[in-house]
Amino acid sequence: MGMGWGFLKQMNDTLKYNRDLLGKRKLSHEYTKEEKKKRRFNNKASNLKDLKERIEAQLKRNASHERTARITGAIFLITLVSGILWFLFWSDYSTKKKGKYDNVSQLFTTVIYNHPNGLKLRTDYYKQGTKASQTFYKDSLKHQNSESYYETGEQFRSALYFNDTIVVDFYFFKSGDTIKNFPMITDQKVHSIKFSDIINSRAIEFDFYDGKVIQGTYKEKALIN
Repeated sequence: MGMGWGFLKQMNDTLKYNRDLLGKRKLSHEYTKEEKKKRRFNNKASNLKDLKERIEAQLKRNASHERTARITGAIFLITLVSGILWFLFWSDYSTKKKGKYDNVSQLFTTVIYNHPNGLKLRTDYYKQGTKASQTFYKDSLKHQNSESYYETGEQFRSALYFNDTIVVDFYFFKSGDTIKNFPMITDQKVHSIKFSDIINSRAIEFDFYDGKVIQGTYKEKALIN
């Protein structure tokens, strides 16, 4: 009887221990779930914080780009307006027809050279011997390249024609710099041209005919400040 009671008590104590241990494990398991929830919440909060920081950074970049675009636009507008004002008030182009040349064919000595593909190269020379211009012709029409020069040899003009129609047309100072906004003159008349080279502080004038400077007419003088 005593042994049986002792055995039952021991078994009962064992069962109670196991229940207590199971309860502790259950509580531990529940605590882990709670901890996981807390971690998920913290992760979400961290993600929201990161998202907020990224949005704020993007907004700052957008604002910076907008400021840069505004500044660039303002600089472009100022440059454009300044260029227009410079041209209107400082280029000082003046052209007028001159009637003192009764026979323009005598202004230059002309030689025609034959080239392949039906092209002819008309070369005009100043009376003192240097080349004034050379222009390709096809079927009596200006076609392809046309170049002209100052009496002193520097290039004055470079043009490209297609069947007597100007495609591009550039004029140059003796220094080689481009003369901007040179007046468009297409008639076969002599013109007196005057304008200012502000960069080099010079006033320039010459008589002009058919894309060429007429011999003995080129003059330049310092601008009065």
